[in-house]
Amino acid sequence: MEIESKNIIIDFEPISRRVFFSNDNSFYEILSELNIPIRSICGGLGTCGKCKILVQSGNKYLNPPTSAEKKVINETELENGWRLACETKINKNQILQLEKIKPPQFRIFLPNELLLEDFNILTTGLNKRVKFQSAIQKIYVEGKKPSLKEPDPDFERILTALFSAIPSLEMNKQLSIDFNILNSIPNILRENDHKITLTLWDNANIIACEPGNTTEENFGIAFDIGTTTIVGYLINLNNGKIYSVDSKLNSQTAFGEDLITRLTFINENKENLQKLNAAVINDLNDIILNTTSKANINPYQIYEATVVGNSVMHHIFLGLNPVNIGLSPFIPVIRRNLNVKARNLNLNISKNGNVYTAPLIAGFVGADTIGVILSSQIEKEKELTLAIDIGTNGEIIIGNRKILAVGSCAAGSALEGAHIKDGMRAAAGSIDTININPKNLEVSYTTIKNKKPIGICGSGLVDVTAEMLKSKIITRSGNFNQDIIDHERFIKKDNKKIEFILVKNEQTSLNKDITISQGDIRQIQLAKAAFYSGSRIIMKHLGKNLKIEQVYLAGAFGNYINAHNAKFIGMIPDISDNKIFQIGNAAGIGAQHCLLNKSIRNKAQLLLSKIQYVEIAVEKEFQKEYAEAMYFPHLNLDFFPSLTEYDDIPKR
Repeated sequence: MEIESKNIIIDFEPISRRVFFSNDNSFYEILSELNIPIRSICGGLGTCGKCKILVQSGNKYLNPPTSAEKKVINETELENGWRLACETKINKNQILQLEKIKPPQFRIFLPNELLLEDFNILTTGLNKRVKFQSAIQKIYVEGKKPSLKEPDPDFERILTALFSAIPSLEMNKQLSIDFNILNSIPNILRENDHKITLTLWDNANIIACEPGNTTEENFGIAFDIGTTTIVGYLINLNNGKIYSVDSKLNSQTAFGEDLITRLTFINENKENLQKLNAAVINDLNDIILNTTSKANINPYQIYEATVVGNSVMHHIFLGLNPVNIGLSPFIPVIRRNLNVKARNLNLNISKNGNVYTAPLIAGFVGADTIGVILSSQIEKEKELTLAIDIGTNGEIIIGNRKILAVGSCAAGSALEGAHIKDGMRAAAGSIDTININPKNLEVSYTTIKNKKPIGICGSGLVDVTAEMLKSKIITRSGNFNQDIIDHERFIKKDNKKIEFILVKNEQTSLNKDITISQGDIRQIQLAKAAFYSGSRIIMKHLGKNLKIEQVYLAGAFGNYINAHNAKFIGMIPDISDNKIFQIGNAAGIGAQHCLLNKSIRNKAQLLLSKIQYVEIAVEKEFQKEYAEAMYFPHLNLDFFPSLTEYDDIPKR
């Protein structure tokens, strides 16, 4: 007998897939039905131990650990919630009890090494190029051998050879060497006929000594640490070329999908900061290993890393407690840029390699926003420009040659598929574009990698909202249009639970309808209103008689969405479509610029004195602006005069 309950919900993270409990299936079988392949050598027989999952909530409602699990998972791990997906099921005897609990009752984290599915993580972006001026320089020298006549110390003879090769360095009387390198110099010199390669950081510090001529092996890596995803760019520091790129989902999502949840987690136990720090360091080291493997180099030939990320990600990466960032008056531990030795952060590059973190701005607006400003060069624009970095935590920048202001809005994770009934991250099988015929409400769509649909991602959500408005399926207030809910594409359980069918069950991989519910629309309204109202608040802060003349959409979501539809639903201002530019992973490009040109780092620090920070949520008019922006495209249609279609779309 088939068991099903739509009152019992399972959330799979970090892929943001939400499913109803159905049948007596293991989590392995549930994931297989969702068309999300996971690593399993034995095919789900419980013998290989490869399908380990972390049950973060709902553990007590599952079957007890099996003998197969106890063979491959130790007692401590079992106590902490680790299970085998193929051996773990919901206890049928707990169904009635589970239905009384507020959903979602289960949260399951899928580690990166478990997932086999390809996720769309944006790694590219608009690159306005910068002058190449690396902080890292490798110099090959042949030292003079010592003698009784000239018994100069090893280090002094190295310096003499170095100054002979580059006379300008002799002006720097403070040239230093990392203490832990000194002990290796005697052997390197004597075993290699006094031929040695020195690696200098910022012409001031010798950070590596290697036998022979290794000047060709000179690399750096730039990281963009996002709340959800992490991207790394391996760059040759002799010529500035990108050698390889790698990305992955941020493992910190195991402890919370957004910043506030992670801050709460840290505040609960002082050891939890270490857990989050270890998660991100492991992710970065995985990316280091993957990029260097692709380029066929040794990770220890990376001598510098540059890092951007929002304020909370920045602090967790450095092992600094970020809790006060989440509490008024939102104070970080440090704001300025930092240079830290890789060995102090457990980053697997050259032990004495330098790790540069770009400065923070204020509150949640961090180094990633500095990265967007650096790469977009918004401060050089003649026209007043709005730049939005669209993510779980959205950053808003408004500026030109004369002014520069920033703010942050809590857009939530709906646009990444979370809290949407059939929402998911951008992955194979997710619906990414949609059209609805207003005459018969027939739906056409595309999916990533042209696979059968299994859900809908952020770009599809923007499309479907715009198309539902144009087809009058929903009203400007976000409600389903009562005049057409008798159409066959509507599922009506009661007046409060109405869903519109996007894809019928026989067309999906799940044999279940993919739908949009009233609750889904509300989540989209909340997200889009956050961005538009945030922009309005910053504009009011800057003064009267100002008008946005062009828009930059940054981040993965901003890169893939239909920009006109984003305007149509009221996420961004009503300006000409040819003035809306999608600039890709601008934060990651900014991190690259900091690696490629050390003077950019000084610019980043100087920008802090120019930037006006607006704490959007505490501004007195925010609640009013936010409520009005909940309408499509806005309560006041005068703000969107070009969208004449709204003349025929009902308000409520």
